[in-house]
Amino acid sequence: MARILVIGAVALDRPIWLNRPLYSGGRAYGRSKSGSLEGRLGGGGANAGCALHAAGHQVVVAAILANDADGVQASRLAEAAGLDLSLTTTRPGTSSRTLILIDPAGERTIIGIDGLLRDEETPRPSIALPSSDGDFHPCGLFIRTAYDGAAEWAAVVRGPVLLHWPAPHFDGEADVVVASADDLTPEVAASPYEIARAQLGPQLTWVVVTHGANGAVAHGPDRRISAPVPRREARDTTGAGDIFAAGLLDALIAGAPMEQALEHACRWGGAAVLVEGSAPDNAPKGTFRAFSAA
Repeated sequence: MARILVIGAVALDRPIWLNRPLYSGGRAYGRSKSGSLEGRLGGGGANAGCALHAAGHQVVVAAILANDADGVQASRLAEAAGLDLSLTTTRPGTSSRTLILIDPAGERTIIGIDGLLRDEETPRPSIALPSSDGDFHPCGLFIRTAYDGAAEWAAVVRGPVLLHWPAPHFDGEADVVVASADDLTPEVAASPYEIARAQLGPQLTWVVVTHGANGAVAHGPDRRISAPVPRREARDTTGAGDIFAAGLLDALIAGAPMEQALEHACRWGGAAVLVEGSAPDNAPKGTFRAFSAA
């Protein structure tokens, strides 16, 4: 299988299972993990990385973790899940905290608590190329979080580069970008390929926009391709978008055309909502099959 680099967050998510959906002015009760707001492995890098690892790939995750108790625990859980954190670095300070509110239909609401506020004078985190790459030659790259240095990795990777978009701080090129429809302005949603290509350059071939349970649409220079998500009774939708992107990259590395890659990604996204977790480190064997075995 392939060696894949994922640049993105490794974190602790604190899930709370609600007894009813949230609505303005309402009252809901929740159950936390182990009754103590215990965290579970999450973050976009870990979510995608665990799915790719489950499909048999060797996955290196480049992340930046705080050197506090949450950072240590997130690192431990990621390594226990089989992720290679050799390119992950630490920073001083405290970890941001994230609550995941999950209603009875499996829909999640994400609440960031006391996130780190960075002003213009605060250095942005960086994922640097190693001074000597040795035998590390990724066959594919998913940039979930565009840390400084991500563009340099995109220029040297030997395979498709998939970028989570919008990525205002990314100044490199990508082959395919993936975005949630919820993250796009009406102007961008009307012409996603043209606008992304103007920002990212001529290397771009597709812009894939996800629409939750309504599937995904790939926008190219002269056509669109749609694919549905298998209808499932969701248990937990947390991380499904990251796992969709992981499935897309898995297929693209295998040389799949976009029609097949999009269907494959939708299967992975549909399977993700059946797994109770953020990162699918507890997914049953065979949940995420590599494209060649799909």
